[in-house]
Amino acid sequence: MSETIRSFIAIELSPEIKDALQKIEDELKPKVPDVKWVRPENIHLTLKFLGHISADMIESIKSILVQIAKDAKPFTIRLSSPGAFPTPERPRVVWIGIDKGDEESVTLVNTIEDKVSHLGIEKENRAFHPHLTLGRIEFLKDKDTLKNAFSAIKIPPIEMAVSKITLFQSTLTRGGAVYNALQEAKFSRAS
Repeated sequence: MSETIRSFIAIELSPEIKDALQKIEDELKPKVPDVKWVRPENIHLTLKFLGHISADMIESIKSILVQIAKDAKPFTIRLSSPGAFPTPERPRVVWIGIDKGDEESVTLVNTIEDKVSHLGIEKENRAFHPHLTLGRIEFLKDKDTLKNAFSAIKIPPIEMAVSKITLFQSTLTRGGAVYNALQEAKFSRAS
């Protein structure tokens, strides 16, 4: 039986966006104590979680990413408002949205979903909403806590250029997930 690798495809974030996310988390932490926060250095814009895939499939996925990137044009993303899945009243995931670059991100996700499905990787059945996961919640004692914290937070209008997608290996450890880039696929520069 082949070894499996836990992996995902994502857009890496700039240091400026990671710094902004750290400040947002620092502002939210005392107001929403029930969240298990993601370290900003581990935050990225996930395009497709592949799950545990056969190590034999990695080369095929790398080739697919190179082809997708060759046809893709660089674009810009910008931080938007905070939110929660499924709702702020019943949150499981706390996130910051993306407004500028959201359409390009959705197009990229749809292309990735289509291409990797040919390898037998199941398509996501939920619509993709570009977001950066800040933390996860098991149980929120006060239903208004998160809404109140969101209303008081100021999201800086920070932008970053997106010019590549990355295939990551995710290794779960006691100290949290460790990510290792397996492939970076740079976008075409054509306009």
